Amino acid sequence: MRKNLFKKCLFMLFISIAIMLVISIMIKYDVEGEQNMPFALSKILLVSTVDGKAVDDTENIWNIGVTQVNDVYIYIDKKSDDNQTIKQISLENFVINKAPKKGNLKLLRPTGDLPNLYTYSEQNYLDEGITFLGGIIDDMKSLEISNNGGALGFRLSIEDLGKYISNEDEEITYDGKLLSNLGVSVEEIEFDINFDIIITTNKNISYIGTVGLSLPLDTVIEEGSTHKEITDFSEVVFKRIQL
Repeated sequence: MRKNLFKKCLFMLFISIAIMLVISIMIKYDVEGEQNMPFALSKILLVSTVDGKAVDDTENIWNIGVTQVNDVYIYIDKKSDDNQTIKQISLENFVINKAPKKGNLKLLRPTGDLPNLYTYSEQNYLDEGITFLGGIIDDMKSLEISNNGGALGFRLSIEDLGKYISNEDEEITYDGKLLSNLGVSVEEIEFDINFDIIITTNKNISYIGTVGLSLPLDTVIEEGSTHKEITDFSEVVFKRIQL
């Protein structure tokens, strides 16, 4: 009798330890995510400046529709020596946590060649996301990224900020100073946005991580055009998912 009771207690103890071990592994995975991904996010380059489009105006020398632009370049590096390659990388689930007080925020995909990547960009992809397919080389215009790791990009554009009209300027520089000419401050166009990066390999294994950005860079008015590199992704957790 005692022997059977001992066996039952030992069995229950074993089950309890196993459950605690599984829970511990799940918690660790939830906090740390995948530790041996074949590809990893290595750098994000942010470039903030201002763009403008001339408006037909027979009465004024300068009539420029002002847009604040933020170009985002994402670099993906290969981390393993196996034969896995990139099948595709999707940027999805864009969520605006803080919207700009002025203008209209749009997400644009590359449509041209360097250095005029966004010359023909018009469609807003905020509600759709953008997918880059794995290819031989990086080709942003064709929405392709090297299947062994490379760079992809998109633009977050604040449009309809106003028109700068002048009959005094001899020339116009399309940079952050146009914002001050309009009386627009950085605080009025600040926004926070989150989005998911989904990396899918040729073995149909997918990893998802969420990235948050605060834009534009706060020195855009003073410097005209400014950039920043992000290399610390300790808070970005990638997890394996089924698509």
